[in-house]
Amino acid sequence: MKLFGTDGIRGEVGRHPLTAENVLKLAKASSIVLRNKNSISRVVINKDTRLSGYIFEPALTSGFISMGIDVILVGPLPTPALTILSKSLRADFSVMITASHNPYQDNGLKFFSGQGFKISLEEENKIEDFFFNYDFDNFKIKQSNYGKAIRLENALGRYSEALKQSADKNLNYSQLKVILDCANGASYKVAPEVLFELGLDLYTIGDNPSGVNINQNCGSLFPHRASILVKKKKCDIGICLDGDGDRVTIIDEKGNILCGEEIIYILAKYYLNEKKIKKGSVIVTNEIANHGLDISLKKLGLKLKRVKVGDKNILKEILDKKYFFGGEPSGHFIFKDDALIGDGMTTAIRLLTLMLKQNKKLSVLKKGIDLLNVLNINQKIDLEKFYLFQESIYQKLNNLLKNLDIHVNIRPSGTEPLLRVNLQYNKRNIKVTTLNKLKKQIIKVISDAC
Repeated sequence: MKLFGTDGIRGEVGRHPLTAENVLKLAKASSIVLRNKNSISRVVINKDTRLSGYIFEPALTSGFISMGIDVILVGPLPTPALTILSKSLRADFSVMITASHNPYQDNGLKFFSGQGFKISLEEENKIEDFFFNYDFDNFKIKQSNYGKAIRLENALGRYSEALKQSADKNLNYSQLKVILDCANGASYKVAPEVLFELGLDLYTIGDNPSGVNINQNCGSLFPHRASILVKKKKCDIGICLDGDGDRVTIIDEKGNILCGEEIIYILAKYYLNEKKIKKGSVIVTNEIANHGLDISLKKLGLKLKRVKVGDKNILKEILDKKYFFGGEPSGHFIFKDDALIGDGMTTAIRLLTLMLKQNKKLSVLKKGIDLLNVLNINQKIDLEKFYLFQESIYQKLNNLLKNLDIHVNIRPSGTEPLLRVNLQYNKRNIKVTTLNKLKKQIIKVISDAC
């Protein structure tokens, strides 16, 4: 059985693999795989605000200590803080306890190298192999070689300073009025602090975590309350982070919720204007991004490169081909000249800077992009049955769509038991009745099989 999905290990707390016993064992397995030879044997553990973090933080700590690794506890802080902290603390690797945008009943683990990058597929497979096959009961080290644990008191300050470095010291950020939604998650303390210190006129919501209200009708997945407040308080922008702070949803001054493709387009135009990129440059996105983005970037003289879903695939393409930036529709954005990890606050600060430099509202900056209409179908599945009948399901779905002028992407979720079907179309070319009928047929094919 696989433990890792598209973004670490994730699932319902108390069910395999997210039990205290399994998490302790995962700490031991990852210690063998990720520990560096001739190092100081150190791991950094971060977490978001879920109640179950109190279960998994000590479980991980115990596992690492028993393997002779020192532990530095830094949470709750956003996932991207690990890139900054693991480098400065010279850690062998680091772990984030989070289920990102999922509800509080779920939790998970994301593993990062000492350089702050997500671990490779090969390393994930090795951890799984040790988890299932290694006899940890007979693994012994001297008690004098056990690790120790400390909580780093200035972790928030270190990350906060790193974020502020991405702002432009010559700009007056107090000109901007902002709604900030922290999703009652990992950013609840550091994000308001950073934006306040930049001088913004700030109104914050979603900054009162209870352990069970993370992502609950707030944050990047539920930006509607923030949208209403942007209009009500006549703000310039709304910034909605997710539970672990690595993705962001942006709202313009009219209360319109921008999709990730619109943010990519705004950034691409800005970097072209600033000569950070030139005509012919490649912007990276994933396979489900709106095909209208390709056409709109082409008009600017830019190209779009698609990779598989997952911000680590965006990062790999940027590193391998030396591209300047890329992003996903879900709100992950990665920049070559930054920490090279999706960071909602970094993206937000870049947009604030851009607005001030160009002296334009977001609604004006996004003009020029023409997106296709999108129909997303997320159908619950039995994963074992799905993988058994996968070929047949894809064949039947493709047969339904083959004669229609529709871009289609079909993929199982890496974080939930769902089959995701993404349909993109020009509404002038397809009738509403045809779409409704198609949706019912797609759901039936999936539900009948799994």
